[in-house]
Amino acid sequence: MEPIYKNVTKYTKEIYMKFLEFHNQKYGLKYQIYTILFIILLIYCIIINIQYKQIGATIIFSVVLALVVYYRYFSQIKIIKKELKSKKIEKEDTFYFYFYEKYFKVRDKSETYKVKYKELYKVHETDEFFYLYIDRTHSYILEKDKFTKGDPNEFYKFIKSKKFLL
Repeated sequence: MEPIYKNVTKYTKEIYMKFLEFHNQKYGLKYQIYTILFIILLIYCIIINIQYKQIGATIIFSVVLALVVYYRYFSQIKIIKKELKSKKIEKEDTFYFYFYEKYFKVRDKSETYKVKYKELYKVHETDEFFYLYIDRTHSYILEKDKFTKGDPNEFYKFIKSKKFLL
């Protein structure tokens, strides 16, 4: 079966950094607001428990506060650093995308993955890229100018219709 669209994108640090910038612009403010509100709530609980001399509850809320701050800020930095050192970025792996009527395939040096369109979380377009999100933080990145078959403008209409119809 012949694919409708083909794309070949090399994952470089520059491309990954552009993805992070896009992701942060799209979702960063919302993420920060939720985090700040949750931290304020935890601090309020700590203050109330200190006033009522509830040492056990104060310690518990303090530990939860520390874990939230670590998870929401410091662990994210570690994840990004780890991803930047991953083989696909360090070695600038090339990914081949083949889009068919009911699914698409992603191939790298060692494996081929078949993904049904309904498994996509979200689809976004920028001037240079298509981001096919598979969950809240991970995305397939396709460079617009790297289509070897099919028109990128038509591709966006195609992928959006598949995402929401299947």
